[in-house]
Amino acid sequence: MRAMVVLLVLGLAGSVPARASSLPRYDPEAHCRKVATAIGAYSAMIDKGCLEMEQQAYDSLKSNWDVFPIDAQEHCDEVARAIGDEGSYSILKGCIEMETEAARTKKQFRF
Repeated sequence: MRAMVVLLVLGLAGSVPARASSLPRYDPEAHCRKVATAIGAYSAMIDKGCLEMEQQAYDSLKSNWDVFPIDAQEHCDEVARAIGDEGSYSILKGCIEMETEAARTKKQFRF
């Protein structure tokens, strides 16, 4: 009986998804500088707008990070760093939203 309880507890512990310890750390200034110079000359307007978007995305993610599935966190972190190691909170947020929506609304297909 005791062995059965231990197995049950281990089984339940294994079914709880692990969570990332914290929101990934990116370098929004470097990311936005790259975006602001993407077509040549530096644009202060694009840099400012990019930083505002990054801040909004960061604030939104920071307050909700622990509710997102770990597999979406890890996948979307890779996506957000795909263009450059500096990463992007806006890309991370968009990816997380699309991944969780797709998982929530996935239909059952029959082939």
